[in-house]
Amino acid sequence: MSLPIFYIPPEHFDGDAATLTGDELRHARLTLRLGPGDRALVVDGEGTLCEGTFSSMEKAQGVLQITSRTREAEPAFSLTIAMGIVAGERFDWALQKGTELGASAFIPLLSRRTEVKASRPWKRLERLRRVVVSACKQCGRARFPTLSEPVALHDLSTAGYDLALAFWESDRAAPLSEAAGRVQRPASCLMIIGPVGGFAPEEAEILREKGCLLAGLGPRILRTETAVTAGAALVQYLWGDMG
Repeated sequence: MSLPIFYIPPEHFDGDAATLTGDELRHARLTLRLGPGDRALVVDGEGTLCEGTFSSMEKAQGVLQITSRTREAEPAFSLTIAMGIVAGERFDWALQKGTELGASAFIPLLSRRTEVKASRPWKRLERLRRVVVSACKQCGRARFPTLSEPVALHDLSTAGYDLALAFWESDRAAPLSEAAGRVQRPASCLMIIGPVGGFAPEEAEILREKGCLLAGLGPRILRTETAVTAGAALVQYLWGDMG
């Protein structure tokens, strides 16, 4: 039977002890019924995975005595996903699957057809970060992807990436198999997905002017969350760790 895994932020580590609090503690105590002597895994979100044994489990905190530590290597290929904001749990689902597929960062994207308004600070942000943490725990990632405040399309920067790849559902966009053959193997990629209804033609031109490679995902119209999942899997297959 696999060990349960918890998130403990770096500031709650003290030598060979790590302190569990908040929602993670409640899950350990009340849902899993863990107590002193039970073993668990913990991640710090910055690449450290620890195994240990709980020495105490109280209402205010649980203390894990660490018996082993490993470091998750930095990915050789870094994938940032900028995706159009969609309503409800569909955005949660896209974040979850993008995390499982190895994304290093997420940028919620505001564009002409975005159906959700987002002010600063974005009220959904903290809850969505919990979605990312949960997905990391599920797939065993010790290094958590970042999730930024929403960015308007015209403010999106493509600087610092070896490749900026925008998926566009127009027949004017070359298939990914063709477009991918035009670039050398990148070490970093910004993958851009539109909202419901996709990018308007003038927005596609903005992306092209920003240096983006426009590509298609086939003849079918995909939901935003489906395009995120399919696109991330294809990009990781071509240049990342799924090939």
